[in-house]
Amino acid sequence: MIGKNLESNIFDYIYKKLSLERYNHTIYVYNFAKKLAMHYSENIYNVQIAALLHDCAKDMSLKESKRYILDKNIKIKYFDFLSLYAPQVLHSYIAADIAKNKFKITNIEILNAIKNHTVGRVNMSNCEKIIFVADSLSPDRKFKIRFISKKKLLSNLDEAFKLVLQNKINYVVSKFQVLHPDIIDIWNYYNK
Repeated sequence: MIGKNLESNIFDYIYKKLSLERYNHTIYVYNFAKKLAMHYSENIYNVQIAALLHDCAKDMSLKESKRYILDKNIKIKYFDFLSLYAPQVLHSYIAADIAKNKFKITNIEILNAIKNHTVGRVNMSNCEKIIFVADSLSPDRKFKIRFISKKKLLSNLDEAFKLVLQNKINYVVSKFQVLHPDIIDIWNYYNK
């Protein structure tokens, strides 16, 4: 499955699987990510497919998520820790598995963008950064975006990514929640 046929099948899938709010969020991310990809001369198709699938497992309950991960034998570093302290990130691993196995996506850039859109990783591609940024700055987000200007967003993708990463870390800390075990390495990698 490639091209418009793949996109059409993904649209059908997410429309059936996601709540209306989550579906609308996905469309916002899709449109925003496409604009960022065009602005930064990145592969628009890869960004669009990653954006469509980034939250395709978000509406699963924790029980459903854990069952899916165990049934499909998905290897997740810190699985027990994440299940207990940060279950909201598990959907990204499941979504990448759905992309790979249901939609037969083999493009590692797309799969990584889906898998790493919540926490990030060291040495991210521009496609990954675009999905990470577009998801966090999506126009449907309820919080006001004051930490990054449009000028900064459109002038330097790496700087925009770092500001979004910083904001995510600050948010988790402000809620007295546990940080992902790799977040210090990720933060340090992008700020050396």
